[in-house]
Amino acid sequence: MRLKPFLSMSCLLLAVLILAGMVGTGGESRAQGAYTDDRFPHLFAPRDQRPRIISIPQRTRPAARAPAAAEPVRPTRREPPAATSATADAEVPRPPPTTFVLVLGDNLAEWLAHGIEEAFEDVPELGVKDRTRLGSGLARPDTYDWPAEIRRILSEDRQVSFIVMMVGAHDRHPIRNGEEVAEFGSDRWRELYGQRVEAAMQAMKARGVPVYWVGSPPLRGQRISADMVRLNEIYKERAQKLSIPFIDVWNGFVDERGNYTQFGPDFAGQTRRLRTSDGVHFTAPGARKLALFLEQELRRDLVGRIEPASPADPAPGLPVPEAAVPGLLPQGIAPVAPRPLAGPVLPLAGNPSIPRPEDRAVPDGAQAPPPGRLAGDSAAPVRSGLAETVLVRGAPPPVVPGRADDFRWPRASATATPAGSTGETARNPP
Repeated sequence: MRLKPFLSMSCLLLAVLILAGMVGTGGESRAQGAYTDDRFPHLFAPRDQRPRIISIPQRTRPAARAPAAAEPVRPTRREPPAATSATADAEVPRPPPTTFVLVLGDNLAEWLAHGIEEAFEDVPELGVKDRTRLGSGLARPDTYDWPAEIRRILSEDRQVSFIVMMVGAHDRHPIRNGEEVAEFGSDRWRELYGQRVEAAMQAMKARGVPVYWVGSPPLRGQRISADMVRLNEIYKERAQKLSIPFIDVWNGFVDERGNYTQFGPDFAGQTRRLRTSDGVHFTAPGARKLALFLEQELRRDLVGRIEPASPADPAPGLPVPEAAVPGLLPQGIAPVAPRPLAGPVLPLAGNPSIPRPEDRAVPDGAQAPPPGRLAGDSAAPVRSGLAETVLVRGAPPPVVPGRADDFRWPRASATATPAGSTGETARNPP
């Protein structure tokens, strides 16, 4: 009976404690009601709360770039620098060229002429004559007739030692033959174009000087590059027919896959920009590499054909050294006789079996040859001894009895019987 009041009091106390805890928790919750978790504002924010708008300041726009300068489609002509009064006396002008290379063709041939000038800068006797025509070709004779122009140029210019031609970049047009029109790439077009190529080659060969036909390089674009391949096939076929060297430059301006490339190794092996942005023309390093393929042929054919500049016929305005020109030597100085190409043939060593010129018998009325004797032209001394026998004559050295190289049998010691010995001992040596 006494347990019931205790349980009632315990339950009452427990209820008071629970109520006090609830009140404390509620107060703490109310005290912390102002805290908000801003780590994920859009995830736990109330629905009516709008997300923050972060304004990023806009950067000022860069100033408009100046338009890039247009790349030249024609090479820059080199002009001789104007000599000042201080350097006019120190600089020696180059002699005028005596051998000339005539370059014919279109825009790309003009770059080829520029490259040839750079390649043969070390040969002052060689000059380049640029007679190219921009936009010309063999497919449009109504615009520019190359076979007729070649004959006219060669009739007017007599100082031509080599002829180089390069066309094709402007020949992707139909060919008109009277009323007939042959479309580019057709069989009839190939036939008509081949005839015009052959006519141009015959006009150049009529001059009687070495002629070179340079093939077309690849251009940007698969279709136009394929057209250049067809043109090169025609050039090569006609060149072989007329025995004209065909210079193939295709592999020098393609990548590993055989496609057109704007960059590549130059003539020295350094990676440079070889073609311009239009995909047709060359840069200065590209023109020099283009001439590299022709340079090998020209240098080989220049042997025996190039005319050295003669000091007896100087160009006007050039200083002439007095000692270099016959007839202008100062008084009291005798001219030096020209040096012979080869001197007298003399033996390098004496031979006792061959008599010397002064020892030979001279017939009556004949002139004795001039005595010409070198330091070694004397009678060979007679040598004797073991060294002469072995080293000079090649004979074996004499055999010494009892030495390891004594291969005689029976041995010399066996044949000789020493004094005081019996015959049995002599016959059976130890």
